[in-house]
Amino acid sequence: MRTIMNKYKLFVTGISLLLLSNITRAQDAATPATVGSNDTFLLIIIGFLLLVVLVMSIMLQQMGTVVREIKKGAGAEKVVGGLRAWWGNLDKRIFTKAVPVEKEADVMMDHDYDGIKELDNALPPWWKWGFYFTLIVAVFYILRFHVWKTGPDPIQEYNSEMAYAAKKAESRRATASEEVDEKTVTMADAAGIAAGKIIFLKNCSACHGSTGEGGIGPNLTDNYWLHGGTINEVFKTIKYGVPEKGMQSWQKAFSSGEIKELASFVKSIGGSNPPNPKAPQGNLFTPAADSTAILPADTTKVQ
Repeated sequence: MRTIMNKYKLFVTGISLLLLSNITRAQDAATPATVGSNDTFLLIIIGFLLLVVLVMSIMLQQMGTVVREIKKGAGAEKVVGGLRAWWGNLDKRIFTKAVPVEKEADVMMDHDYDGIKELDNALPPWWKWGFYFTLIVAVFYILRFHVWKTGPDPIQEYNSEMAYAAKKAESRRATASEEVDEKTVTMADAAGIAAGKIIFLKNCSACHGSTGEGGIGPNLTDNYWLHGGTINEVFKTIKYGVPEKGMQSWQKAFSSGEIKELASFVKSIGGSNPPNPKAPQGNLFTPAADSTAILPADTTKVQ
């Protein structure tokens, strides 16, 4: 029991040092606190609660061991008795502190509600310790945020989080593909078309063939289109899909930049004449009507 108490004291001391080390990291009152420093304070509290849960789990495991030893029979009566006595003493001092049944008359209150009476038992020690801990945290909170002012007030915290969100948004904009829609899309460059080919082979070739020759879906290499053949119309078809014909919408799977690359690849394979093409479907489309389409290097050689 002395070993257990020593471990408990060491545990409480460690938690106290963690709290104090976080609080004494003073910052200038004029400098808004960062999101990370506030998270550290919360993580300390969460860590303490997790350790409490761990201790409770160990206690329950030991109680299970006692129950198993009781079931072993009379041969373990002496050992079981010692463990049961230890657990009963620990339970009374730490977890329940309930009055034994034979002494309940001493704490019986005068209240009587339809035969239901009330006992004036003491609060469980674990609950009181938790309450005392919240008081300690409250003192540190007041000192940090209202006396030393090393923590952010609500306005500073809001400004800090908004600045952090703006920085993240700017980072996403810097690395994300160009944001376009069916009205503003134009043909991608050679690198974008190459990226679109990769997307096509992974997601579209099952229905349209690996070279766009068609299969379940229509042939994408001829001049006939079911839903329009301009880059804008191809983009729109990929983005929203054609559910009534079995083509899903891809706007949740791909960014607008990726749809642009995919639509550009589809446009780039027009006239490639792959083997085993599917018969034309839809309306004849004149490539000259699409000003954004990539033209051959020497237009005089186009048949």
